[in-house]
Amino acid sequence: MILNYFQSNNFGDALNPYIFNHFLPNFFDGDPEVSFVGIGSILGLSHVRKANKKIVFSSGFAYGAIPSVDSSFDIFCVRGPLTCEALKINKNLAVSDGAILLQFMEKKEDDKKYKFSFIPHWESMEKFNWETICEMSDVHYIKPTDSIDSVLSQIKQSEVVIAEAMHGAIVADALRVPWIPVKAYKGINFFKWQDWASSLNLEYNPIQIKSLYNDTNFTRKVIRDKTGYPLPLGTLSPVVRMYEVYQSMFLVQGVVREFEKLKLVAPSLSNDTILNSKGNQLLTTLDKIKKKYSQD
Repeated sequence: MILNYFQSNNFGDALNPYIFNHFLPNFFDGDPEVSFVGIGSILGLSHVRKANKKIVFSSGFAYGAIPSVDSSFDIFCVRGPLTCEALKINKNLAVSDGAILLQFMEKKEDDKKYKFSFIPHWESMEKFNWETICEMSDVHYIKPTDSIDSVLSQIKQSEVVIAEAMHGAIVADALRVPWIPVKAYKGINFFKWQDWASSLNLEYNPIQIKSLYNDTNFTRKVIRDKTGYPLPLGTLSPVVRMYEVYQSMFLVQGVVREFEKLKLVAPSLSNDTILNSKGNQLLTTLDKIKKKYSQD
């Protein structure tokens, strides 16, 4: 059996081995014929469908093609009710995102060092250096591509987390750190956020903040794709740098003011009883998986 998750530098994806090697020690033997599909919006991705047997635990749908659920799927639970609707499976299979299991792992409390911290979506880092806005706003910046230990520690050291990254909010909630959802770019996926939020009787109502862009390869690719620009990407740099000048003169201070206003927003936090109940439901489900598949 292999642990199947989206391979990236994003800490939300990297939570998979961190969590499941803890609760399922010596469970994964490297056999690709059996796939344990874990944390993430991966049920529509092609690499999930390759295994002959797919054991689904707390995964979600949000990207790719809706999978045809056949006998090769052994679905124990999924992230939330929207995933159940998309896959046309029993709504009772909706529990929550597996990252809430951190409530049973991270018992040591860190001293609070940051009044507010901001954790962007990892792709937002490729569009703009949000650390500069944080510095101007007296908000601590958490880089979502840092190590698991570093990200978890910084979240625990925060009094409030401003989260564009969904797993920034999920982890904060699991560790009982209040969070404020924000959205700086259109690509932030409402479906997956609401899928998780509704699993804990919450609503996802992100606060929109202004999109900002630096002269990065990502930004140049977006311009090329939207305009059909025929020349090499590097030739777009002067155009983007001109926009950066305009942005610094007329937009950046507005975004700093938006961050200041965020400090006045009432943060979200799920109910203690609901979080604990859903966490224990996931633990019970993991025991069922161990009993069923450890014998094979």
